[in-house]
Amino acid sequence: MRYRAYFRDFWLFIRRIAPNAGMIGLALLVSAALFYLASAWPGASYLDCLVRAFYMMTIESVEVPQAWYLEVFVFILPALGLLLAAQGVVAATVLFLNKSQRQGEWNAVLASTYRGHVVVCGLGQLGGTLCEGLFAAGRQVVGVELDEDLPAVVTARRRGISVIIGDMTLPETLAEANLGQACCAVMSSGDDLANLEAAIAAKEMNPQAVVYARVFKKSLADRINEALKYDIRTFSPYATAAGAILGEINSS
Repeated sequence: MRYRAYFRDFWLFIRRIAPNAGMIGLALLVSAALFYLASAWPGASYLDCLVRAFYMMTIESVEVPQAWYLEVFVFILPALGLLLAAQGVVAATVLFLNKSQRQGEWNAVLASTYRGHVVVCGLGQLGGTLCEGLFAAGRQVVGVELDEDLPAVVTARRRGISVIIGDMTLPETLAEANLGQACCAVMSSGDDLANLEAAIAAKEMNPQAVVYARVFKKSLADRINEALKYDIRTFSPYATAAGAILGEINSS
């Protein structure tokens, strides 16, 4: 899977520098056309003009046309080329040196290669534990969290788990987590309404996915299950924990 991520990462780099490369190419084509139409070099073909324009942009020595406006253009063209090239180099440098931006883009690229993975939204104690447990079991998992500085986010990324930073209730955030290709999603934040809103958005994006939503009150969870037209499995971690403890006590 990672080779696909590396390929997409390389494509991301190409897309980042493509606008500047395209502008340089356009400047060369327009310059060559101007030189050709103005007969800057008598007898020169358009291809000859294009080559000379390229030499000018790379600050190579070229015979300067006699017309004053072409002389001005000869002065401007190398400066324009250097400016566009410098912008492209800066964009590429920022892409690789800006750690937080780079990490976020890489996690989104890696998540886009997953199929049948689990998306865990809200990396508090519950969500963080779920991510680590799934990852330890060999499952592909993507976390979604609004707070990038949360300890669970740092720990998850250190262990190689992809984490998308964003609002889980927004479709674009869920799309970055590639929820459309996920088999399951768990909304585990401490905000019941956000969990339900995200769960509905997840079902609309991927009706086949099994979606769980954490709800604080067990009675509310039961009513929501009855009222919702979507098949969303609500759960109360406290009620679940109490049931597990009672089961252990009664069996001892």
